[in-house]
Amino acid sequence: MALAAGETRTITQILFSRKREVDIFPELHGGQEIAYPARRNPNARGYLSAMLCKACVVALKGDVIGITRLDGEGAVMVRSRSQSGGDFHHCYLVGDRAYLPRGHVTYHLGLLLLGEALVAKDEAGDLLDALEELLIYRAATPRTDEWHLELLMHLADELYYWAKWRGGNPKEDPERLDSLDIRDATYPPEVTVIEPIDHEVITDPEKLRRYRSREVETPGEVSFPAPVKGRFRGPQLAELVESLELGMHCLLVGPTATGKSLCAFEAFDRTAAKKPVFAIEGHESMKEFDLLGGFVPDGGGGFEWHDGVLVQAMKAGGYLFIDEANRMPTRTLNILLGVLSRGAVVLTEHGSKEIRAGPGFQTVMAMNLGKGYSVNTLDTALLNRFSCVLEFRYLPPKDEEDLLISETGIDPLIATTMVKVANETRRLRRGRELSGEITPRGLFAWATKLRARKGKSLLLELKAAARVTWMHQVAGTDADGYLKEDIANQLLDLIEAHTPK
Repeated sequence: MALAAGETRTITQILFSRKREVDIFPELHGGQEIAYPARRNPNARGYLSAMLCKACVVALKGDVIGITRLDGEGAVMVRSRSQSGGDFHHCYLVGDRAYLPRGHVTYHLGLLLLGEALVAKDEAGDLLDALEELLIYRAATPRTDEWHLELLMHLADELYYWAKWRGGNPKEDPERLDSLDIRDATYPPEVTVIEPIDHEVITDPEKLRRYRSREVETPGEVSFPAPVKGRFRGPQLAELVESLELGMHCLLVGPTATGKSLCAFEAFDRTAAKKPVFAIEGHESMKEFDLLGGFVPDGGGGFEWHDGVLVQAMKAGGYLFIDEANRMPTRTLNILLGVLSRGAVVLTEHGSKEIRAGPGFQTVMAMNLGKGYSVNTLDTALLNRFSCVLEFRYLPPKDEEDLLISETGIDPLIATTMVKVANETRRLRRGRELSGEITPRGLFAWATKLRARKGKSLLLELKAAARVTWMHQVAGTDADGYLKEDIANQLLDLIEAHTPK
């Protein structure tokens, strides 16, 4: 079991640790006796977990807004509204690993296990019977009375027994709750989506009844591609998903190769609205034509209008992703001003036709910042149109080592050496002692080249691989375009200093 650093309690102890009142229901509190316990509860009474009861309350409020069956037995993704703000949370249960917000055991674990029960509905009869019983009573008796509270506590106790033993026998089978590996949902797993489940089965007794009696019930208007990859590392992914769900235009800034593009495309995959994605990469010679469109030869001696990528995205109500945005001429990029402020653009070369953005249109723009990049200055008015700005930085050393190992299969000890060298070049570049630094992309190339070599000396192979991968970018070149050998030799000495003897 992996819990937050310094946490010594088991998951079960955490679930029962809270003795305060349950949200919305001051009559209920943690540790309260349950007169109507779970069917598999061998005792005459049970005791209430305030956290699991809160999970039931949140679910019954309708704040679970997405349940997705994943590849793997019982694997599920649950998406819910935050109870403390306007954010959204994604949680995952894959095998014995539960991915929760910030890696903490809270009511989100209960939501995740409730989603698991819906995925494995044939095993979860007791829990789903309790949910259906409460929904039917709630529909017939809108006011909260004593029996309503008993049914709510009964549902929480059934959720606890499902969490502890799933569909097993508490007297014979080992419990599974305390052996769950709790991880941070900021770093989601690589998953394959099978199908969504209509989340309204949690709040609508008739939908729940139909769902339980059928093989599969999915909302027809939702289409999920597969697989959904989880390669990006960092908290920006969760922030970007939440911002896109809130309809924001987003700006991603940071050094090259810190995962801005990867984060954007993974976020597009993880939003509930599976909208089409239109992408373009900025460059110095980009014209208004590339964004807006223009007349092109039709092959028959005439001309026909072709929409640019911006207009295509606006008409489709999709995501527009602009990479390397500040490499574009300022005049071209400023076309976005009117689009982001009033949702429309005028095609002056197409009869002054006005194009209005379809519902759902959003822009995500990525760019590098800093004097070390050959980029153009952006108009402040344009930057102010982005309601969400996410900064990207290099990962902490241990996380970068893990990423390097997972991406290239390099030996962990060698990965540690490479990351140390990379961070030293970054320090030197900040102090203006180097013209460049080793980026994650440079690390991947270095590790890939090293793995292809079978020399007897690790130090010699590290140096040789460095020379043909990142050395020119970091050491810089002279007036004739050749490597600055004095700087290169300093970098080779740096590698030697960090390589185990």
